[in-house]
Amino acid sequence: MMNSNLIFNLLQISGDVPLSEEKMAQSLTVTFHPPHKQSKRLNKFVDIFKQNLIDLGVKVLPYEEALNDDKKVKPGIVIIEQGEGENDKLAIRKVSSLYDNPVVAIFDEKPPIPENPTLQETLDSIVGVLAWNLTHVPIFVEEEKWTICTMNGAVIECGDWRAPRQDILYSLVPKLSAQVVPPSRDEIVYREGIFDPIELGYEKFIQDFMSAAKVWHDNGLMLAHTSIEDLKYRNRFYKRIVSKYLDHRTGMSYGFMVKQLPTEIEPAIELKDAPSKLNGSQWEKQKTRTIDDETYLLVKLFERDWIVKIPDVWLLSTRSGCNKTNLKPDKDILKLGLYEGKITIDTPANLTKEECRPSYDTYAILAHAVGNVITASILKTVAPDSIFHRCLENDGLSVSHWHGYPNKDFPLDGYILHGNENPPVSCSTPQSAAYAFIGKLKALSEYKSDLNQYRGDIHVEPHHGTNITGCLTITETARYVDEMHKHSLVSEHMDSE
Repeated sequence: MMNSNLIFNLLQISGDVPLSEEKMAQSLTVTFHPPHKQSKRLNKFVDIFKQNLIDLGVKVLPYEEALNDDKKVKPGIVIIEQGEGENDKLAIRKVSSLYDNPVVAIFDEKPPIPENPTLQETLDSIVGVLAWNLTHVPIFVEEEKWTICTMNGAVIECGDWRAPRQDILYSLVPKLSAQVVPPSRDEIVYREGIFDPIELGYEKFIQDFMSAAKVWHDNGLMLAHTSIEDLKYRNRFYKRIVSKYLDHRTGMSYGFMVKQLPTEIEPAIELKDAPSKLNGSQWEKQKTRTIDDETYLLVKLFERDWIVKIPDVWLLSTRSGCNKTNLKPDKDILKLGLYEGKITIDTPANLTKEECRPSYDTYAILAHAVGNVITASILKTVAPDSIFHRCLENDGLSVSHWHGYPNKDFPLDGYILHGNENPPVSCSTPQSAAYAFIGKLKALSEYKSDLNQYRGDIHVEPHHGTNITGCLTITETARYVDEMHKHSLVSEHMDSE
């Protein structure tokens, strides 16, 4: 996992970040809140659930031992509550802070999702449960199965809850270990009011965003904005908690569109051929180095060690919280970068930094962008006529994310698929950045066709969605997904006949 450390260093993500399900389980500490409601099935499920956590290496603390002197649960401990509680007895009242203690709520009922729901109806149903019960992950227990739900609309149906080990390890543990927390605004360098796309000559890129938004609007595949005003709360206090947890956003939006701006790329240099200023034993200790005020990485690919220069990386991105299917070009597109080693946001002229909060996907977006630079740099050396590096240098690349999945029977020429086997973490986590970055480079190393024809990658995030990154424009990507979805519907219809 050496390459994961590269992106963590660049994004200044510190601390131990477990990347396997087993390591995630061993990193977890949980406690069980006194039950609100009991039933024979719920009690049995919780007993089996607790024992399986222990067997997987999760540390389970008795509730009283998990409390600080102020009777709040100590930071870093997951709280598991049983049944729907009364207003003043919910576990959320016991957290040290909204981000320090994920809350899991277990209910003896089926998920409150209508029959044959649309994606939007599913999302709204789950978010409604989260807002009402102030929980991060609701679990629903039925006679023959149990279901895990998440705030990004994922509904994971699990098997027999009497033997839940595999589902706990591979579906639930990653969601608890890798918590959904947006980057702090303290980590961001804001340059307010300086982004003017017309003055910068980005008209064609803005038009690309607008055209893509129309495609997504018409096909309904990119979930719309969910306003916190439309949710049902127990009282005003709990509404304020939801608002604070969302960093005072007006709501949640799902998916994103990004244009990585054209960037001059230097060819990668194989370590054995590096000039004296780039060579030396220091690479053994530090794979990210600053030399003459320039950033260089040592990357292993194609069983060779490459030194790659990383320039400032800039992107145009949809604004967090906006309606991605009904964009306002003067407000909903901003400039995001990794500039002089810092995550940087240039806001539009009529918006303040308070209105341009970092996206939950910021780490993953920047990981894709840096991975694209490395890919282009190495291709410029090993495949000088490659479409990919010429596209990044001359036209830029696109990154699009939606809460759906690719159809292997509808491939995209020049793109390689990866990520299906990754743990199902949510957006905003360091792990999501690592899997995007590692997977992109691994995909390139496994590309079997002519490297000159390599165009990009399709990154699946299990239980979350898909990122398509590469030479297609944002609009072309939206149209591809639209056609793929229509193809899938036709295939399903034919299979049912």
